[in-house]
Order: sequence, then C-alpha cells, then structure tokens
Amino acid sequence: MRRRVTLAGAVEADLVAHVSLLYEPIGEVHREGGTVWFASGGTSPHENGVLRAAIDRRDLGGSIDRLLRPFRDRGLPMMWWVFEPPTRRADTLDGELRRRGFALASDLPGMALDLGKLRAPPPLPGATVERVVDNGGLRRWADIIGRAFGSDDYPGGRSVRGFAAWGFGNEAPFRHFLCRLGDEWVGASTLSLGGGVAGLANIATVPHARRLGVGTTVAAAALREGASIGLRTAVLSAEEAGRPLYERLGFREVSRHRTYVWQPG
Repeated sequence: MRRRVTLAGAVEADLVAHVSLLYEPIGEVHREGGTVWFASGGTSPHENGVLRAAIDRRDLGGSIDRLLRPFRDRGLPMMWWVFEPPTRRADTLDGELRRRGFALASDLPGMALDLGKLRAPPPLPGATVERVVDNGGLRRWADIIGRAFGSDDYPGGRSVRGFAAWGFGNEAPFRHFLCRLGDEWVGASTLSLGGGVAGLANIATVPHARRLGVGTTVAAAALREGASIGLRTAVLSAEEAGRPLYERLGFREVSRHRTYVWQPG
C-alpha cells in the first residue's frame, strides 16, 4: 500500500532533500534507515548536521548520542532539525537535546500551497525575471543573496559551490532565478525539486529595492516554473518576516521547522 504524503511531510521531504543534495557534491551525506545526516567540514553549525533522525523512543538519549558522535569526534559544529505539527507539543526530545548542549536557533513555519490556487501578483512595471543558465548568472545570483542577507562571504561559500556542481540543465535538482528592475539585478530565488514538490528557497531582494514587489515577483516566477513541469504542491520554511509575502501568494502554515545548534567544547 502506498503511503499517503501529508503537506507537513512534503515540507520535511523538500528541506531534507534540498540540503542533502546541496552538500552531496562537496561533502559527505549519509542516509541510514530513515536518518539523513551530512558533514561538509564547515565552521558554521548550518554546514553540518542531522536533517532527519529515525529515533528509537525507547532509547532516546542513546539514539541522540550515536548521531552526535561523528560530529563530536571531528570537532564539528552542527545543527539538528526537528519537524513538528503547527501547534508545538511537549516533547522529551527537546530536553534531551538541550542536556547535550544544543540550543534552539530557530522555530519557523513550514508552509504549503496548492499550485492550482497560486495567487500570482500583477506584473511589476519594469521588472523581468530570467532563469540562471551558467556560472556567470550564478555569480550574479549569489551576489544578490549575499547583499540581501548581509553575508559578504556567501558568493564564495560552500552553498554556491554545491549549486554550481549540479549545473543548470533541466535534470538538475535546483533552478535559480534572477529579477531585474530596469537596468539593475535586484532579486533572486531558487526552485528545489529533489523532494518531488516545488520547494521555494532563497527569496532575496537587495536592500534598496525592498517593498516594491520584487520578492513576490521572483518567488511567483519560481512557482510558475514548478507548475509548468507538472508539480502540484509548493512548500517552504519561512522566516517570520517573510511570512506575509508567502501568505499573499496563497501559502498556509502546515508544520513547524525547528533548528537546534551545537558547538564542540
């Protein structure tokens, strides 16, 4: 019997696929009995971690210790993802992680959209959106992401190397988009396809072009691309500040996506 995939499950599947595929060409990814963890060797907790944990609830502490061991042995900072229903439930997993030195770094809404009900925005005057098709376009895309999020080192970081390794053809699990307003590139987005849904990520607008509709425009372009190849559901994990943008497009909260981080020593 085929297992029914819930919208919350689709959010988890997309995010786990996104990060594991991103780091597969430049690090190591382990998929073992439902557990997925990766290590890139990076010095940020978000560059190593447990994306999905098949936990034995009868031996919760032991299960956590076994998954933590590879990172502890190598002295690698790491993250641990937990996916929950929209209403947070009391869970001993939180306490066990905290006892081992984990701290809750974020608790974000996982959101989903029926692409047949996409509320696409009206055309933004003077704006055009193009798909990234080569390394030059990816460098431009990465520059916008770095400027939008105040991360000067993002263009030369591991994430961009991972995206570049997959190339830009239709067989790649990522498609990136650029938005130009007049003569200037001002917006970026990513469509992630590894989870079997339209995963929306990296929605970015350079600071001086915000509140003009650039983010909505470049996000909608990625979603229309997903619909054009036959996908029916779109998902994302949203920062609370970006939530109104996604709700205008028709997304609704279906889960919570929590990130715990751990530092060696």
